[in-house]
Amino acid sequence: MEYNLARLPKEEMDKINVDLAASGVAFKERYNMPVMPDSVEQSQPSHLREYFQQRLQHYRQQSRFLSRLPYEPKSR
Repeated sequence: MEYNLARLPKEEMDKINVDLAASGVAFKERYNMPVMPDSVEQSQPSHLREYFQQRLQHYRQQSRFLSRLPYEPKSR
């Protein structure tokens, strides 16, 4: 396995970027941050949109096993 991500082929780099986008959507959903999964999906390369959906489902499933961040109200 190559450890220098800049040396990966473009196809692999695209998959990594799509995976990163899917994990970002799941993270924002988990912490109730504003996110529009459909618009993020549309910004991905058309041949990797199914892969995006698979990774998004994976990260949504994984988030069920993680704890939540503690809520601290903002002081005024």
